Amino acid sequence: MTDRLGYFSGAMIGFAIGLVGMFAILPRNDIELFSTGSSWLALNLGHSAWLFSAVFIFYLNNLRRLNVLLTRNRIFKEIVSLDQLSDVWIHLFIGIGVVWTAVGMRSALETTLAAPEALAEGAGDVLARLVDGGILLALTTTIVGAIGGYLMRLFKTMWLGAELTEFYRCEDRREMFATLAHLSRIEMHLETLVDNGNR
Repeated sequence: MTDRLGYFSGAMIGFAIGLVGMFAILPRNDIELFSTGSSWLALNLGHSAWLFSAVFIFYLNNLRRLNVLLTRNRIFKEIVSLDQLSDVWIHLFIGIGVVWTAVGMRSALETTLAAPEALAEGAGDVLARLVDGGILLALTTTIVGAIGGYLMRLFKTMWLGAELTEFYRCEDRREMFATLAHLSRIEMHLETLVDNGNR
């Protein structure tokens, strides 16, 4: 588990260093391409980009806390709570994509139907109005939400799946052993009562 965490942390740090390095060595003209990248984000993700980012950060923090509990404290109630909460963050990430799909489609249709004269001008004008209205936002957020959600589930399984399964198995066995020990004490107590009664 520590190796996987190390690999993931190394990948994130390498990615960040790579971005900083790209900004440092690129000429000024190429850096302007990144401003078109931000306009691409605005066109394709809109304000959902902030929500996607926030949910992903909460999700990573949730997994980090869950990892700490699994390796140190092993408090059953907190581990179950964090495990379920991580699934909520994944579903919320997918849900943002679904909601923004509806928002983008509605906006695109409103923009297109707001000017009936544009509908008579031709398919190119209608398509342009749909794109300007938010059809790209609708399609991109669907893709980001779905793929991101599946990758988040995959990452959770790869990072903590085995540890969570082992934790739940040990917890089930602990309760079973506690029940067996309790039954054993009852049996010994009954044997003592029988022995005292025979005397």
